[in-house]
Amino acid sequence: MTTSIIPGIHLTNVYHILIDTYGELHNDPDFDPLGGLIGTILSQHTSDINSGRAYRQLVDTYPTWEEVRDAPTYKVADAIRSGGLANIKSIRIQDVLHTLMEKQQEQGGDKSLGDYLSDELDKLSSEDGWKYLQQLPGVGPKTAACVMLFNLGRNIMPIDTHVWRTSKRLGLIGPSVNANQAHTVFAKIAPPAWVYMLHVGLIRHGRQICHAQKPKCNQCPLYRECAYTGSVNPQETGIS
Repeated sequence: MTTSIIPGIHLTNVYHILIDTYGELHNDPDFDPLGGLIGTILSQHTSDINSGRAYRQLVDTYPTWEEVRDAPTYKVADAIRSGGLANIKSIRIQDVLHTLMEKQQEQGGDKSLGDYLSDELDKLSSEDGWKYLQQLPGVGPKTAACVMLFNLGRNIMPIDTHVWRTSKRLGLIGPSVNANQAHTVFAKIAPPAWVYMLHVGLIRHGRQICHAQKPKCNQCPLYRECAYTGSVNPQETGIS
């Protein structure tokens, strides 16, 4: 993934307006990719409050990921019940942990699962680390990108529903680009140092202004940079 990307004028304008509107935001990775991965699985289809509660209950009940891996699945589900879809998420979490164990055993290692995953990702480029995580069961492009960005400070753009919607409306991506494809598009158009601000800024914009239903176009600071309102031509700005 190239690190010398020169952004287009349209993306540059959007980036600076997001900073002016929402402030300049900075990443603070904790360098715990396994904890981040499990936390991201718990965050699916629930609120941050509920997923955070489920994560805390899980680590309070099982102090190590090896204990989570080896516990009866129904007990793991009980521990994460507050996060919703506990029966499904408990299986996904244990599948990930068992897969990491098997990968390490094939290499003859005996590290903790957390250290093993950290060391494996340290060996890889950002793009290859993102792809590595997607080889784990139930881990898709967005989950993998969240771990790379938020937990490791690697500039891979997670595409959630807000980022995808606002990017299409602004014309940053083409109208036929789906959420998974958008990860690759942003890797081509966004300078790595801009990724965190673009991600968080577009999420805030989607939550506060550019709603899925009834967007507040008359209050939008990006009105003049928006293909949805006709202010820019999506054929000239959108990338497929």
